[in-house]
Parts: sequence; C-alpha cells; structure tokens
Amino acid sequence: MQFFFQPMNEADARAILGWRYEGPYVVYNMQDDFDESGADAVAELLDRRSPHYAVRDETGELVGFFGFGSAACVTGYEEPHLYSENNTITIGLGMRPDLTGQGKGLAFVNAGLDFARREFAPDFFRLFVLMFNERAIRVYEKAGFQRVRIVVQRNPQGERLFLEMSRCV
Repeated sequence: MQFFFQPMNEADARAILGWRYEGPYVVYNMQDDFDESGADAVAELLDRRSPHYAVRDETGELVGFFGFGSAACVTGYEEPHLYSENNTITIGLGMRPDLTGQGKGLAFVNAGLDFARREFAPDFFRLFVLMFNERAIRVYEKAGFQRVRIVVQRNPQGERLFLEMSRCV
C-alpha cells in the first residue's frame, strides 16, 4: 500500500472525527475529547502552526492522518508550534479503525516519518502512546523508536499513562 499526504481539510477532519474504535481503543475516538459540535477538534486539525495531514491510499481513499508538533503532545502547551527542543518534532497519528490490526502499521508509520523528514527536516522524532497499547508500541519499536519515560496525563476523566518514545531521524 502506498500513502499520500495532503494538508488536512475540513471534510477530512470531520470524517476522522467520525471514526469509532472498539474495545480498549475507544479512547482514540477523537470527538469524545472535544465539544459536541466538533468545532474545537476541527479547528485543531486545521491549525497550520501544528499541522495535520490526511493520508490517502493509491485509490484516493482516506486511510489515516498524521499530526506534527504540539497538538501531538499529551501535556499542556500555550501556543501551537511545530518544533520542540533539539529540533524535535512530536508526531501523532491514527489509522482508520477498519484498517488497524492488519499488519499495515509499520509501513504507515514509516511513510509518515519519511514525509516529516522531507517536509520539516527535524533531528529527532518523539511520540506518546497509551501504555496499554502494546500493538502500537511494537510497531513504533520496529520503526526505531525507543522507550523514554512514562508521562501521566491528568484530565477531567482521570489519569492516563502514556509512554514517551523517541528516535533520531
């Protein structure tokens, strides 16, 4: 499968907000983290200061997304931004729910890293993944990421444990 990246548009953002994961992965249902209308979520996905990209396959079908910069962080930030310390870019990503668990994750992650390398020229990549998501952690380790530390995210629903992972470009 080939992956093609294009800046997020409103239609893609709304489609992604409609994705519904099952089982323990329901925590990745994005609409649940924002207001009922989805306006805040759409605004975040369209904010070019911490850009998101829709990912399509060779047929043009929306298969996932990548976000780069502060929007992919699990701790608070004041102004959206792309780069962090040491020319590091934080990445966030998601695949359409019906495509997960089929062995496509490593190719998807590598395509996103290749895109970011060309587009932004960082020195390091960082990502955060929920601790329970061993399936994703295995993919990230195969893509060269190493475990850095556990980060606790506190929100009105309680605490969530994330694993911070990083790698050199």
